[in-house]
Amino acid sequence: MDQERGIRIGNTRASVTDPAFGAKGDGVTCDREAIQRAVDVVYYAGGGTVTLPGGKTYLTGGIVLRSGVELLFGDGAVLLQSPRPGDYVKPAGDGYVPYEPAFGHNWSSEIKWSHNWYRNYPLIFAPEGSHDFAVRGNGTVRMMEVEDPERIMKLCPVGFYRCSRFEISDIRITNYHSYAMMPFTSDHGLIRNVTVDGSSYGNGDGVCLMNCQDIRVTGCRMDTGDDSVYIFSSCRDPRKSEWWSSDDPQPSLRIEVDHNDLRSNHCKAFGMILWGLTCEDPEKVEVRDVFVHDNHFETMGNWLYCPYTDRAGVPPVTGVRFENNVIDGIEANFFETQISDMNLYRSAAYMYNGGFEQGRCFWAMTDRAGVCRAGEEDAPFGWIDCGGERTALWQGLWMESGRPLLFKAEVRSGGGPVRLFVRNLDTGELVSSLTFENREWEEKQLLFTVPESGNYRIGMESTEDSRGRASIRQAAFSGGVTPFGYETVIFDRGKIIFQNNDNLFRR
Repeated sequence: MDQERGIRIGNTRASVTDPAFGAKGDGVTCDREAIQRAVDVVYYAGGGTVTLPGGKTYLTGGIVLRSGVELLFGDGAVLLQSPRPGDYVKPAGDGYVPYEPAFGHNWSSEIKWSHNWYRNYPLIFAPEGSHDFAVRGNGTVRMMEVEDPERIMKLCPVGFYRCSRFEISDIRITNYHSYAMMPFTSDHGLIRNVTVDGSSYGNGDGVCLMNCQDIRVTGCRMDTGDDSVYIFSSCRDPRKSEWWSSDDPQPSLRIEVDHNDLRSNHCKAFGMILWGLTCEDPEKVEVRDVFVHDNHFETMGNWLYCPYTDRAGVPPVTGVRFENNVIDGIEANFFETQISDMNLYRSAAYMYNGGFEQGRCFWAMTDRAGVCRAGEEDAPFGWIDCGGERTALWQGLWMESGRPLLFKAEVRSGGGPVRLFVRNLDTGELVSSLTFENREWEEKQLLFTVPESGNYRIGMESTEDSRGRASIRQAAFSGGVTPFGYETVIFDRGKIIFQNNDNLFRR
């Protein structure tokens, strides 16, 4: 039982070199069938550990991992990608069937970045719906070596879609030609102490967290050919394939990135790809509650403009926390991203979704708070249940001192005094407030200034005497901000990055 992520691995044990399976581990004989038999036997026995004994190289095509099964690398064990198309299988029901992976880099000249690893099944793949599985140990996943990039079967070393409760830990992934790890639309996962290096023939990202929830990436060392670790909000990605799709996305929630050393050859060591604007329901593609701490990032930035749509808009991102990171350089696109309730760097300059038409997007809230999209009123509204502990609903915004600021909203109280408030984001200190007790909708205006420029939380909260349910709608904030520019910096690997001119870039 893995306590951190609740992973349940069964008690059966098997070694792929046991006579019942017969893996050679000589780096020449294909051991895929032996490894797969061991996985299947352990799976049907209720789950457990399949060991690749150390000091050997196991040539293999695709491996289908199963629920309740751990693939454990012994010290120095190498899983080597086979160059032979006949060594590959894909899931089919409770079993698997042969398939021939595509060769080369892209599969379409009309779709940008249509890389073949989106179509080919990952080398280690868990079928949709799999849960409680792990890839662990002091070993290496090494992808195939071919001098001609058009003769490489480019596929992800470890990947899966719509899976839950998983762990990838302690292994090394090297000589890879794709993304190293692709956990798509999955949840409750741990990626720990993974080394990624040796990317080849372009791209070579580290881990792509597409539409994932409750994920921790910790203690990893990555030197990648492209982005190292990124959170990917996606909808209707045209590169979808037989094994994954973003047509029905889920929000990216509760992601922790900590104690990593991330370096990128020419792109972002950490960042976000915010391409979910084609989704009719922004709540399904929001990024929320990201905690980034105790890392070293060579660079940080975001991808804001999706090549697959002309639709314009603001990506919904709320609650991003940075603590104790060393960041060598930050790209300008990071500062251009309007992130509500972000510490250290500037939060969003403007209030978004003040009328709650997009549900809870951009709003942060305590447990006893929420949004009503349809009810007795025509207009959506936010609400808090009052009584006992303080309850609140707010956005985190950048505010400047020395100028009047205005927060206005239509509000009503369920009983007893409720207030509009402004608090310092870091300290929680109450800066300004306006109390109301009206039972029917009324517009209230809070005119205020802040003692110093910085990030503040602004919204509605209960008081000790509040009762019932209080509501808010048509919220708006005005006061204006001064645009801030960027200083171009030539990074030590030739990248052009940007530092913020007014000392918001910090080491």
